[in-house]
Amino acid sequence: MVRKVIFLSFLVALCVSAKSDKSVVQAQTTVSEELSKRNLTLQQARQLARQAGVNPDDPNQLASFARSNGASEEQIQAWLQELGLANNGTGQSPGQVQDLRDTSVSASDIIESEPNGAVQLIPITKPDTTKDGLTYFGYNIFANVPDAFKPANVGPVDDGYIIGPEDEMRLAVWGATEFQYELAVDAEGRVFIPTIGQITVAGQTLKDLREYLKNRLSKSYSGLTRNPPTIFMDVTLTRLRPIRVFVIGELENPGGYTFSSYSTLFNVLYGVGGPTVKGSLRNIQLIRNGRVVTTFDLYEFLLKGIDSGSIRLQNNDRIFIPPRTNTVSIEGPVLRPAIYELKKGEELSDLINYAGNLKPEAYGKRFQVNRIIPINERKDPSIARVVLDYNLETVLNGSENFTPIDGDKIMLLDISGRLENVAYINGAVYQPGAYEISSEVKTIKDLIAAADGLLDGAYSYRGELVRTNPDLSKTFFSLDIEGILSGEDLKDMELQRLDVIEIYRNSVEAISDRFIEINGSVENPGRYEYSENMTLGDLILIAGGFNEDAYLGDIEISRLEKPEDINSKSVQIFVPLLPGDAKEQFYTPSLLTNLLDEADKFEIQHRDKIYVRPNPRFKPQESVSITGEVFYPGSYVLLSENEHLSNVIKRAGGFTPEGYPKGAKLIRNGNQIIIDIDKVINGRRSDDIELFPGDEIVVPRIPNTVAVRGNVGNEGLVKFKPGEKVSYYLERVGGMQKESERRVLLTQPDGTTYSVRRKGLFKKNPEVYDGATIIVQRKPEEEKREGLTPREFLQETTALLTGALTVILLVDRVFLN
Repeated sequence: MVRKVIFLSFLVALCVSAKSDKSVVQAQTTVSEELSKRNLTLQQARQLARQAGVNPDDPNQLASFARSNGASEEQIQAWLQELGLANNGTGQSPGQVQDLRDTSVSASDIIESEPNGAVQLIPITKPDTTKDGLTYFGYNIFANVPDAFKPANVGPVDDGYIIGPEDEMRLAVWGATEFQYELAVDAEGRVFIPTIGQITVAGQTLKDLREYLKNRLSKSYSGLTRNPPTIFMDVTLTRLRPIRVFVIGELENPGGYTFSSYSTLFNVLYGVGGPTVKGSLRNIQLIRNGRVVTTFDLYEFLLKGIDSGSIRLQNNDRIFIPPRTNTVSIEGPVLRPAIYELKKGEELSDLINYAGNLKPEAYGKRFQVNRIIPINERKDPSIARVVLDYNLETVLNGSENFTPIDGDKIMLLDISGRLENVAYINGAVYQPGAYEISSEVKTIKDLIAAADGLLDGAYSYRGELVRTNPDLSKTFFSLDIEGILSGEDLKDMELQRLDVIEIYRNSVEAISDRFIEINGSVENPGRYEYSENMTLGDLILIAGGFNEDAYLGDIEISRLEKPEDINSKSVQIFVPLLPGDAKEQFYTPSLLTNLLDEADKFEIQHRDKIYVRPNPRFKPQESVSITGEVFYPGSYVLLSENEHLSNVIKRAGGFTPEGYPKGAKLIRNGNQIIIDIDKVINGRRSDDIELFPGDEIVVPRIPNTVAVRGNVGNEGLVKFKPGEKVSYYLERVGGMQKESERRVLLTQPDGTTYSVRRKGLFKKNPEVYDGATIIVQRKPEEEKREGLTPREFLQETTALLTGALTVILLVDRVFLN
């Protein structure tokens, strides 16, 4: 990575120097040769790049600058191949050193280095789940790690940080003299400071380096050591060198990884995805220079918050994840049932502590262990497991020895839901439930009082006691609840453990869901809840009162009673609300009080069905319309059930002088009724017709024309001439054309239509009235028969002849016989 920066910075230095030196070497040379030839260091090359306005940390920008300033593509590619930095097609060279001055180190900064420089993301492992539904404890921390577990930001770096090659720092001097340099530590551990020269800094802590540089610079800038000082100095790290760490053992991708030198042991574990479930979380080892520096127990961090993995890593450190050695599962009433890893010497109490301790419902007398029999102890090779029972209380207090071993499956048990020294009361009391049998609650009466007594709807004549016998059988007792509460019943029994008292609701003696129904001419017909002493007037009010069309003479009621015979289903009752001479009276609000008074005299019963019939004489006004040439067009209400057409025309004032009675039309439901209204108004009663609500009467003006349509010479309108017939009007439009039907259609102004024969021996020629329409129809085109081929003609002719000869032969035989 550092060699890449040297090369790219060198490109800028080469190009900058090429501006003044036109004799740039065209022969291919190495990077180190070119830097040595120009007597340039890495820091000097980076400074030249910045002076040229090029970012020395952007490889693409540096290469583009080099091309535009005289470096050949061949030369650049040769150096790329030499350093293994050929562009991967993504616009960014792989393995680029990250500038930590403006960014923080996160999981995305962790890379795995390979010989070809490729970058590979490390997959995050996820904990496996067993067929029992248990997970391996602790491994899921590597599936979703919060930012707090990632490497921290680079600054500030602590004073104990040891400077090494590839580190970069900033030297700032201010006061009487001011300057600032970006210093890079080369492979020999030196930095170049202008006006001072090369200084070896590798191996020093940051604190020592500051003091060392202060002493060196004070030889040229005495103000640094004066009292008081006039010049001030500071050294800060701007880029940390990467370190190479090897992670081996039980993980998905063991091998060498490149990390920030500020990373800790835990950061590395996160970056590589953590151990697999085969790997240990309790004995992760950091090996440095061939010896174990420290071990990391992740349980200490997860369960106690103790972070022993924050030790700073160094280059070439080894992190070894050994296999799990003692795997034990625990399930039952603990907070975290799971599969755990135990260290040597840890007991059941430690395992329960890791599992979050016991829940209150844990059973203390017994727990089970499903154990794998060691191979050397198996009597039957086919039997490899055994179930062992232990007392949980004695094991935890040390009275009984039990040590979990690898492969144990520990099952803790729950206590039963049985309550001691209680009795139960259920049903129609205010506080049903379980109650302690005590000096205050000894008898059934005491228990009812403790439950705050009976509900209003309780059935007090009888209750039940179910008693559990020692052999768990049941005994049933009937109780006189009312007698027990009043003291009259001397059988107020003392309660025993697990007694159950049942108090019933009064639904056992009453009919529930009682109802009545009302339908017909009321505002809100339907089913309503029935109440005792309910009257017909009450129900009418509940239903919103009468509708305007209600028949008030009497109300019909159907009642379910004992049938008089097998065919009877209900009894019909009529309740009169008005006297006989006023029965047909229409409903008005002023009648309501008297009507309800009459209705209150009748008490209704459960399941009664009331029907308020509509008044047959109450019918809303209905109307017809008349438009066109009448004196008073508009909408007219029908005055009677059988009002006729002639009467409505008279009410409309009759026809105007421009009105045309023969052309008037009566339309009902969108269809014209064929009727001669001219005859109706002239007194012909047989043509008069009763009107229906919604009928429309249309009276047109006198048209003075006859319409001729269809297959004629010039279809259109012809001026009406009284007395003329069909032929007259056909001649006026050019006559009937070829391919016309023999008959034409004549529609007179009243809508009457005739089929008139106009060809042949028996032609008709009726008179045409003003406003009529004549339609000449064209014959439909016949399908033309395709011509027959000679062969088809011969076959058809032969068939006809054969048929004729057959008929002749049959006739001869009949007559001869």
